[in-house]
Amino acid sequence: MSGRSESRGAESEMNLLKQLARRVGLGTELRAAEDFVSRRALLFGGLSSLAALRPSRTQAAPRPDATRFLVDRLTFGWTEQEQLLADTLGYHGYLEYHLNSSAIDDSATDARIAPYFFLNYSAATLKGFQTPSYIVHQCLESTTVRSVFSKRQLFEKMVEFWTDHFSVDINKSHIPWLFPVWLRQSIRPHAMGSFPQLLAATAQSAVMMFYLDNETSIGGNPNENYARELMELHSLGVDAGYTQQDVEELARILTGWGVNWGAGSGQNTWEFQYFPTRHDNGPKPLLGVNFPAGPGFNDGLNALTLLANHPATAQFISTKLCQRFWSYDPPQALIDAVAATYMSTSGDIKSMLRTLFTTLDPSTATQKHKRPYHLYVSAMRATGTEITPVQVTTGTELQNRLLNAGHLPFHHGPPDGYPDRLEAWVGHMLPRWNFAALMTTGGITNVNFDINAFLQGAVGGDAVADRIDMALFGGLMPAAEKNVIRNYLGANPTPTVSAEAVALAISAPSYQWY
Repeated sequence: MSGRSESRGAESEMNLLKQLARRVGLGTELRAAEDFVSRRALLFGGLSSLAALRPSRTQAAPRPDATRFLVDRLTFGWTEQEQLLADTLGYHGYLEYHLNSSAIDDSATDARIAPYFFLNYSAATLKGFQTPSYIVHQCLESTTVRSVFSKRQLFEKMVEFWTDHFSVDINKSHIPWLFPVWLRQSIRPHAMGSFPQLLAATAQSAVMMFYLDNETSIGGNPNENYARELMELHSLGVDAGYTQQDVEELARILTGWGVNWGAGSGQNTWEFQYFPTRHDNGPKPLLGVNFPAGPGFNDGLNALTLLANHPATAQFISTKLCQRFWSYDPPQALIDAVAATYMSTSGDIKSMLRTLFTTLDPSTATQKHKRPYHLYVSAMRATGTEITPVQVTTGTELQNRLLNAGHLPFHHGPPDGYPDRLEAWVGHMLPRWNFAALMTTGGITNVNFDINAFLQGAVGGDAVADRIDMALFGGLMPAAEKNVIRNYLGANPTPTVSAEAVALAISAPSYQWY
């Protein structure tokens, strides 16, 4: 391509990027984004359009061995330290290390989480605050801190998986105040336990009652919202063969399940409560099983047990686990193996994960595209970036970056959770470029990247390029991308140029995959 053609391509791309930036509301930061994107367009000048920058499966860096695959899958992002641990323990040892998460000393992360005091408050205390913005902020930032720094990486990945599976919009109704209780009581204690216990814990949650309107469901006038999503999204799956009649009967079974609120000042616990006088005590057939008249609260418990032990639930949960941790289109043989483990262990999550990672050759798993949250966290992990706690009433710049990328935790409106499909995320590159540029150049308040610490004494363009390759790619950065980084650095790069080169590496097509 001639220099003139390259210039026209870069100019055309810049115009398109400006349009996209304005559409997503980047506003005053557009000038900074233009500066970085202009540099990137120049560096990748051989690409004539934004579409050409979209990563494809063929651009993803190869995995050299099974332990690298396992680090990629069990953590929020590969790091040199995590790879060393995996190589030391071996494939099965490293897997068992993370499956036994409670034995991992994570006291350093606990210390990082200590400033987020709202996480430990009772529901009634949380509801005593006039505005929930501080509470929401602490839920979001503490989640990111755990994702970046926790030694219990698989545990945190499972927390993310289940908050997607039992997706709740943090903005609805009374939920902004109560979300710490949801995380503390419903999700985190059961993330690596058993699915039936997890299902029961989410069902007996004030947050879930408010989110899917079951707190308004009474005998004679049942609300079907929670019953429908309980079967379709939480347990059986949409193709399990249940009927509208089953939805209606389950809604009757769950009447009286609600929240202790509205009783007057000082009398509300804001916790889940069963109200016998609101329950439909008549007989109810569900999925071919007759629920006799009169058992009250046990109606709901028995229904949850029926759903949790159903073979369709085993298939549905196993399919989602395999899609998240193995590939977008996992082999049916793997799904069936995990489902069989579900049935034989009563839904033990650790056992299912062990089956998932020990049934097939890891080399047969295809790579996946990092969702925005995954990319941002993986970049901070690999670069040793620090997050300084701040107390704010509005979202931080990091939260704004995730919001612009469409992947701010707990902010997915529908109850189906953030998608885990290639087509949902693969084309949205501008927010990723902006995040990389801002993270490495001090543009995100309370996110601190130290280029000198990152370089570890590397001097000169070649040495800096090698350091970037090793820290972010484990020495596997594709040659074409590394040459671009090396050319950008020049012979003697300044710290600023080196930091920009790190941003370019985070933006590289191959770094979008794992």
